[in-house]
Amino acid sequence: MDTKILLENGTNELEILEFKLGENSYGINVAKINEIIPYQAVTPVPNSHPSIEGIFMPRETMITAIDLRNALQLGESKPEGLFIITNFNKLDVAFHVDKVVGINRYSWKQIIKPDATINNDQDGISTGVIKMDGRLVIILDFEKIVTDISPETGLKLTEIDALGTRERSQSPILIAEDSHLLNKLISDALTKAGYVNQKRTEDGLAAMSACRPVILTRR
Repeated sequence: MDTKILLENGTNELEILEFKLGENSYGINVAKINEIIPYQAVTPVPNSHPSIEGIFMPRETMITAIDLRNALQLGESKPEGLFIITNFNKLDVAFHVDKVVGINRYSWKQIIKPDATINNDQDGISTGVIKMDGRLVIILDFEKIVTDISPETGLKLTEIDALGTRERSQSPILIAEDSHLLNKLISDALTKAGYVNQKRTEDGLAAMSACRPVILTRR
C-alpha cells in the first residue's frame, strides 16, 4: 500500500486511516499499514485465542487474521469486508474490518488524548480521539490489542533480567511513543538496562517541546 506518507519535517502531522466496525469509526496510523486487501477465507487454528479468526497466505507469507470486532467486544465479523495488514515485532497481522472510509492528515494538536477514566497503561486500547464532521474517530492502540491476544509477542523484560545487574547511566533518553503499552514497556526495559534519566512523551510534538529547552540552553 503506497500512500506516500512521508511528511515534511516540522509539520507535526500524521495520516490516519479511518475505518468502520458497524457504525463506529476507528483509526490507525497509516505508517503502521503494509496494505489493505479484500477479505478472504482463512484457516481456523485449533485452541487459538477467540479473537484470532485463523491464518492465510495471500502470497508466500503466513498472516494471522484478527477479528477486530471480537477483540473490541463488539460481536463477531461476517466473512466479508477488508483486511488491514500490519507488521508488529516481525509478526504479520491482518485486522478484519467492515469497511475503509479514507485517509486524512491531522496535526498532533487535533488529537484529543483520552483521560484516565477511559484509558490507562494497563487496559486502555485508545491512543487518541479525533473529532471529524461531527463524529468521533477513536485511534486504536494496535500493539496493545496484539499483545493482549498473544502476550509473547510483546517486549520481554525477562530477557534483560537474564543479562544480570546493569550499571546505572544518567545519559538522557527521550521516548516518543503514542502506544501507552509500548511507551511503558520501553521505559521499563530501559530502566532495567540501567538508563534511569528518561522522559516519556506520547507524540512528536510533545517530544519536540521537551527537546526545545535543551537546544536553547546549548546555544
